[in-house]
Amino acid sequence: MSEKPTYEELLQRVEELEKEKTRASYWEGEPQPAWIHHVTDLPGLENFSGSSIAHVDLGALINVAEIQSILDDFWRLTNMVTAILDLDGKVIEATGWQDICTKFHRVHPETARNCTESDLFLAKKLRPGDYAEYKCKNGLWDVVTPLYVGSRHLGNIFTGQFFYDDEQVDEDYFIKQAEKYGFDKDEYLKAFHSIPKYSREEVSHLISFLVKFTTYISKISLANLRLESEIQERQKVQKALHESQAMLNSVVRTIPDLVWLKDPDGVFLLCNSKFESLFGVSQKDIVGKTDYDFVDAETADIFREHDQKAVAKGEPSMNEEEVVFADGHKELLETIKTPMYNKEGRLVGVLGIGRDITERRRAELEKARLEEKYHQSQKVESIGRLAGGVAHDLNNLLTPILGYSELLLEDLDLEGPNRQSVNEILQAGIRARDLVCQLLAFSRKQTLEYKAVNLNTMVNGFKSLLRRTIREDIELMIRPSPDICNIMADAGQIEQVLMNLAVNASDAMPRGGILTIETARVYLDENYAKLHEDAKAGDYIMMAVSDNGDGMNQEILQHIFEPFFSTKGQQGTGLGLATVYGIVKQHGGNVWVYSEEGEGTTFKVYLPVKDDACTLEKAAHLKTDAPKGAQRILIVEDNPKVRILAGNILTRLGYTVISAESGGHALEILKEDKTPIDLLLTDVIMPKMNGKELFTRIAEIHPKIKVLYMSGYTGDVIVHHGILDEGVFYLPKPFSVSGLAEKVREALDS
Repeated sequence: MSEKPTYEELLQRVEELEKEKTRASYWEGEPQPAWIHHVTDLPGLENFSGSSIAHVDLGALINVAEIQSILDDFWRLTNMVTAILDLDGKVIEATGWQDICTKFHRVHPETARNCTESDLFLAKKLRPGDYAEYKCKNGLWDVVTPLYVGSRHLGNIFTGQFFYDDEQVDEDYFIKQAEKYGFDKDEYLKAFHSIPKYSREEVSHLISFLVKFTTYISKISLANLRLESEIQERQKVQKALHESQAMLNSVVRTIPDLVWLKDPDGVFLLCNSKFESLFGVSQKDIVGKTDYDFVDAETADIFREHDQKAVAKGEPSMNEEEVVFADGHKELLETIKTPMYNKEGRLVGVLGIGRDITERRRAELEKARLEEKYHQSQKVESIGRLAGGVAHDLNNLLTPILGYSELLLEDLDLEGPNRQSVNEILQAGIRARDLVCQLLAFSRKQTLEYKAVNLNTMVNGFKSLLRRTIREDIELMIRPSPDICNIMADAGQIEQVLMNLAVNASDAMPRGGILTIETARVYLDENYAKLHEDAKAGDYIMMAVSDNGDGMNQEILQHIFEPFFSTKGQQGTGLGLATVYGIVKQHGGNVWVYSEEGEGTTFKVYLPVKDDACTLEKAAHLKTDAPKGAQRILIVEDNPKVRILAGNILTRLGYTVISAESGGHALEILKEDKTPIDLLLTDVIMPKMNGKELFTRIAEIHPKIKVLYMSGYTGDVIVHHGILDEGVFYLPKPFSVSGLAEKVREALDS
């Protein structure tokens, strides 16, 4: 400041800096020394806070540069020196000190100690608004007023180094001071003569300003301290909030279920790691987008509909949603959509939690299937017991009917008028006896006579009887395997099985066709046993009876072996296939049927081998010498169990496997993935597009691809029915682990 400010200007400058009023804390009931004065007219001091303040650095609380500037102006205006000291005597601010102090009194140790002791002693007695004028031990007048922050005394403002104009100053005292402490007398007296003199009214006026100024400093310091405390508290809160949010985010991200949050418009606000795997991108790429950015419109519409359903209800809503993850696998999710509202009741978003219930649903369906199977077996068992009892009684009734009929025929003349009637009675009795045999076979109460049976011999010997039984428009083909061995069985019962299956096949070909009977040695492994609850792993001789007739749909196949279930209307008894099932089970074997509508049917009967010499090489588990590879194989199979099983086996053997549930699905995959495919492993008969057609389409994309066909039909049926060309690689179902491994390797190495 170039010009000296007026006192009024300086006071106004201080008052403008005051932003809030404070209040001094007074000590009640404590007498004050007479030399302590108090300024009563202190604007804002009556509201001064008396809160407890911890130890702080005074210099860190105040704006030292600003206060230095104000007190510099005060000195220019009044020629009155000032100093701010903390309680340890550290100088925070100093302006205009007299030479007699800076060059002499504050230099000599003894006189300097006089100054400090006086200053600190007097200041300890002062309270907010007080000031004390005193003559220091070095002979000069000083004035001190305390600097409080709240109720804490942190420092003092000093002014002084003056004489009152109405007092007689003893110059000899100062001459003796110079001599006593060894000061340069001329220089010391020169400094003495420059000490200013003030009237008592003038000093009182100036001190009143300084006391008011300390009030300003106190208030600003307290405000700064409070601000610092608030900042620290806010930092603590923010840190705690950050830690809480980090913990919450960590918890949400590690939840094994899918978790996501959308705003009312369906825009993603957050999601967890499991949800990221759904779309195959990170949270930062999901937030700000909607379902329509990641899935097809139809699926996104379903998600959006479920969100709005929860909002409409105003409470959590449960749904089931099937989703396809980025890696291609599917999951059935049980989702809970919950609308979220702020404290004003306004909708702010929809929280979603999705739990994978694929296995649970599969287990539920499997449980229901097993329960149905159990109930069905109980029903069959009950019918079987009834049938066995009825058969026993019928046998007792039929025995005299047949016996007496035969006796009558012997007694009657060959041309007698009653012979034909008796013969009809006998034939009806024979048919009734055969029906009883079926009932006994179905109920598994037939007495079996086990002996060594060679199925090839039995089938060839039965050929002429079958030829007379089936229609002339049906071609009979017998294809026995040369390496089968004997089984222990009741030959008559096995012939009954063959006859029933052949008649059933004939009925399935009303316009003629081909009936094929094959035999083979097979080993049914653990995988087959897992897929067929009644089957056991082991060595078997297989007899397959196939036709190229009308075939059956899945609904009929589910009931095909049930007693009295027939597709022939009133012409059928419904016991033919039930009898087959009963006989095979009584022999410890199992029967498997494969059929497609319009493509014919194959029944495979597996009869266990008892002779250890005939035991085939077992392949229940993957062996170390099983042929392996690293090629890419595309599996196309509409039966999910077979598709998954084949994929697992080939993956464990080292192959890269791509799976599709239909020909169309396979072609869609190949449009997206241009990587060459080494082998197509496909079912022969599939809806809309069969395996041969699919191979032709894929060969146009990948000319070097090889193909291995698989089917529930036998190989000869597939070839001779014109479905596949002779010489193609073919794998019959059900297949073993080693069988699949060897066929795949054979096809790849061809």
